[in-house]
Amino acid sequence: MIPLVSDSRSQLCAARLVAVSGPLSGEVLPLEDNEVFIGRDPSNSICLADLALSRSHCSIVCEGGAWRIRDRQSFNGTFVNGVQVTDHLLRNRDRIELGESVFLFVLEAAEAHVAPSDHPGELVTRLRVEDTIYLQHDAAPRGGRAETDLRALLKIATNINCVRTEEELHPQLLELLAGVIPAEHLAIIAIGADGESRIVQTRHAHGSSRAAVSNTVVRQAIQERVSLFTRNIADSEALRAAASVVSAGWQSILCVPLVVRNRALGALYLTTTEKDAFDEQHLQLLTAVANVTAVTLDNVRQVAWLESEKDRLQTALERDQSLVGKSAAMQRIYQLVAKVARSTTTTVLISGETGTGKELVARAVHLNSDRAKRPFVAINCAALTETLLETELFGHERGAFTGAVAQKRGKLELAEGGTVFLDEVGELAPALQSKLLRAIQQREFERVGGTRPVRIDVRVISATNRNLADEIAAGRFRSDLYHRLNVVQIDVPPLRERREDIAPLATHFVGRFARKATRPVRGISPEAMKRLTAYHWPGNVRELENAIERAIVLGSSDHILADDLPEALLETAGTRVTQLPRFHECVRDAKVRAIADAFREAGRSYTEAARILGLHPNYLHRLIRNLDLKSVLEQER
Repeated sequence: MIPLVSDSRSQLCAARLVAVSGPLSGEVLPLEDNEVFIGRDPSNSICLADLALSRSHCSIVCEGGAWRIRDRQSFNGTFVNGVQVTDHLLRNRDRIELGESVFLFVLEAAEAHVAPSDHPGELVTRLRVEDTIYLQHDAAPRGGRAETDLRALLKIATNINCVRTEEELHPQLLELLAGVIPAEHLAIIAIGADGESRIVQTRHAHGSSRAAVSNTVVRQAIQERVSLFTRNIADSEALRAAASVVSAGWQSILCVPLVVRNRALGALYLTTTEKDAFDEQHLQLLTAVANVTAVTLDNVRQVAWLESEKDRLQTALERDQSLVGKSAAMQRIYQLVAKVARSTTTTVLISGETGTGKELVARAVHLNSDRAKRPFVAINCAALTETLLETELFGHERGAFTGAVAQKRGKLELAEGGTVFLDEVGELAPALQSKLLRAIQQREFERVGGTRPVRIDVRVISATNRNLADEIAAGRFRSDLYHRLNVVQIDVPPLRERREDIAPLATHFVGRFARKATRPVRGISPEAMKRLTAYHWPGNVRELENAIERAIVLGSSDHILADDLPEALLETAGTRVTQLPRFHECVRDAKVRAIADAFREAGRSYTEAARILGLHPNYLHRLIRNLDLKSVLEQER
């Protein structure tokens, strides 16, 4: 998080809004006044042509060097990081949602640079990248072998700069190097997220055997940021003790680090059994190749990351991430989210019935924390088999099982620096519960088929619709994992227990789906709203969302009418209204008579009555509950 400066003028110059979506999409709006008003009316500092906004919707004000956003009693609300707010302190890169517009609040950021460590070495020849003759404009080599090497460098640079993925780059680079340097064994070494060096690609000359790479050489090249060349290995004190080198019979080694912007990405490692196969000119050429390769590798990785980040952000924008509601229960959740977000490591367990919005609460915790700039990765533990879920969570190494043709990073790695959301965590198999517990406690794990630990820095948020205490008593869930996940628990109540949130939620969904359907729906009729607020909503917020979407799609009026609502809402007893269409009243009365007749004919048996009616027993029980017939039928038993 970027600290707020104390000088108000400095702060004003640094603050701006970046329009991510909406009428001003793509624009950057500097906040140059002490108070900036936003709304639909042209008199506002920022005018948005959006009917979902109030005329004077909200304001952003600078007080004491800190920026705050204040809702001006708008009809549809002001949201920051998915949470509805009235007066909220803004932080760098907070996500502001106003109607169909999304803005990023941005402050200037500063970057820190860390100098690499320096360790003395013992190998024969060292060469810094800046001393390579092929990269010096005033010392360009001329004639003979130097010109040949320069043409080879140009060919390699031209070819590798055309590749689009890291998987394409590795084999192509080694093939090109094998054509210009007489090496028997070539390898590309990469530094992983855990800081460990790994061989990612090798190439062997005809008849040569695969050999281990000397960690001594690689470590020194990467730590010192210099190219290393040694021959007559038997005479080198630094390598005589390296059993892997001696046993393979290697006589000469070239090892050049891949460094870009003083950051080591890995190394190129070439060996041969001939004493005089390599010379210092090979070292010069390989160092120049490594310099070009490091830039290409960094660009390829950056493009891959940007593409994945673009997909993630696009998905996030398309998904409704707003927590809506003003009930006392929702106010308690808002307070808990704000407190939990201050910690970046505390695990959170969100409990509640299906459809209550547990993932939205998890996203709100993430978006309001210092991890908001990093990924939010969600996985449904109930949607995959145990084997697939293990690879989804922890990833796998190449060759770990049939079909594992390449290394795959798991969700825990992909969320590095961010948040992992484990939905339906109560569905985890016992073996995965044990592995997850270790990953959370040790902050490391091993991929499937792997031998090296992968370090991670993530916050784990889990959710369940089960009573995990009962699952522990039944022996289906580990108590130690439960206590590790349940440092802070947030209970999301069902919609029937917070009926005052039904109206604002319904209004919110009307605005969203009306924009998608490009229909001018102005609101919900009083009759329809009475039906919505009286219904018990067994499917919770998700069922309400689906009901509103259905009404928008099937309706034809500028308001949602009772006739546009699903049949289940019209069946509900105790919600008769003066202008309800007669058709639905007749349908309801017919259902009551049919169920009562079948119940008497079945000898007061619910199962037999369902058979007579041709209904599933569960559906019959739902109808009886909606029609409030249970007490009437029980009196006839």
